Amino acid sequence: MEWKQKIFNQLQERNRQERDVYAEIVKHYNRLTENYSTILVRCTDQERDILTLRQENTDLQKNSVSVAGLPVNDKIKTLENDYMKAKDEILTLLRERGDMTKEVISLSRLVKERDEKLYSEQNRNQILTKENVSLRQRLESAEDQLSALKKVNETIHDEFQALQLAYTQLEERQKELDATIAVLRQRMTEKIEKKCNALDEEVKLHEKRMEEDVKRKLEEAKSDFMTSTLSNLMTSTTASITHLRNANLDGKAHLTPTIDFMKVIIPKKAIVKWDCGDNELHAIQFHPSGSLIATGGSDRKIHIWELNAHNNQVQQVYVLTGNNSTVTAIDFDNENANLILGCSEDFACRVWGLGDQRLRHTLTGHGAKVFCAKFVTATLIASGSQDRTLKLWDLQNRQCVRTLFAGSKCHDLVAHDASGSLISGHFDKKIRFWDARNDSTKCELQLQAAVTSLSINREKQLLLACSRDDTLKLIELRENRVIQTFSHDDFKVASDTIKAVLSPDCAYACAGGNDGSVFIWNTTNGKIEKVLNKEHSSIVNAVAWHPEGRFIASCEKQRRAILWGE
Repeated sequence: MEWKQKIFNQLQERNRQERDVYAEIVKHYNRLTENYSTILVRCTDQERDILTLRQENTDLQKNSVSVAGLPVNDKIKTLENDYMKAKDEILTLLRERGDMTKEVISLSRLVKERDEKLYSEQNRNQILTKENVSLRQRLESAEDQLSALKKVNETIHDEFQALQLAYTQLEERQKELDATIAVLRQRMTEKIEKKCNALDEEVKLHEKRMEEDVKRKLEEAKSDFMTSTLSNLMTSTTASITHLRNANLDGKAHLTPTIDFMKVIIPKKAIVKWDCGDNELHAIQFHPSGSLIATGGSDRKIHIWELNAHNNQVQQVYVLTGNNSTVTAIDFDNENANLILGCSEDFACRVWGLGDQRLRHTLTGHGAKVFCAKFVTATLIASGSQDRTLKLWDLQNRQCVRTLFAGSKCHDLVAHDASGSLISGHFDKKIRFWDARNDSTKCELQLQAAVTSLSINREKQLLLACSRDDTLKLIELRENRVIQTFSHDDFKVASDTIKAVLSPDCAYACAGGNDGSVFIWNTTNGKIEKVLNKEHSSIVNAVAWHPEGRFIASCEKQRRAILWGE
């Protein structure tokens, strides 16, 4: 590998540099040693020559005593001169030897220092070698981990590509299904509209024939029994119209009670319990006659139940279908009492006929869940949605005639008058009063928490508001001020769609709590009047008061409905 070769080359270069320095010193040391040896040999030879000369000199001196003559003295002088020269040479060599010895000592000291440095470098080299081995092992381990991670990454990448391909296929299939559903909905809507138009034409033709028949009979009877016959016929016609307006599918008459003869009672116990549908319940409402109860929830259906007040029995009579999501609110037409309205989380409101259980209208246009819808008149509907708008729908023209932009999601609304004046409760803690002449608010009432429901009395003078601060507030509509606040230690508002209601005579206010209890307050003194508990097992989402004031109906989240009475 490149990095190993690089480290090896660096170590060789460092070794070469260190050896070059020591090689020069050793070479110089060897040269000095050789010179020292040569000088030592020369010194030895010179000493031997000196000894020889001394011996010769001694012999000559002896000979000089016995033999006289000039040649001998010259020879002695010559020898003495040679001796002095040799002696000077020896001294010079001894000096050189001393200098060489000093240089050798200095070089020895330098060599020792170099040896110590070399030893230190060798130790450091051994440490670095060990570190290099350790790093090499760690590198090999890291390389093994890297290759394992690469394999895992490749596997995950392959799985991701497979999942992405499957998701793309599912997305394309979903688009195809959405397109198919849209086409089917369009076709179904067209067919329903055609059937509705045909049925409306038949009804109009039948009514026209009945009117012509009545006119013909009146003309025939006019000549003989003008006064008496006319009076009897008008009485009969009025009774027939009243009967038709309040007829149910079973042919029974369901008359709306009059408040003048109403006696509201406070229920004491649960008299009927029954399960509605298969899932959660979110809405419950009495028919204006009091003989029918409607419930709706997450099973996307509205169940119609018949109440037998004499035997305290509740029996299902039919089920209204057509919603594509959870039913959030229900309302009856109070004028003719033959229409029922339901809104849903599928962004739409729907109207059914009670006589034939036929879906009459599907009102679409909201951009989010529809939380509330109410009849303003028999032909005008108001709805509020999570998309922060309120809409007014004309049933005769089957279209939205007004859109009010509230700026906050609408949890509930009530109609203040037949002209289209609305009162709405919102998530931003405000109750808004809308002017029927334009699309703006007349005034706003600020509460301490989000408003979950509104209930107005028949005279349109009092308004009951439920809010997330665990209180109910009674509002006087002439001055738009709070005149009474209701609360209880055990009363908790657990969601944004909890519904509270006023009694028909406005003497009491009723709401359900998150512990399954139903609370009833006296609106005069603001005190708790009754707590109905130990029957529901989960949150009570909605309550409704019987139009005659005899019963209270409540529904909980776990599909259980209860009728409370004496």
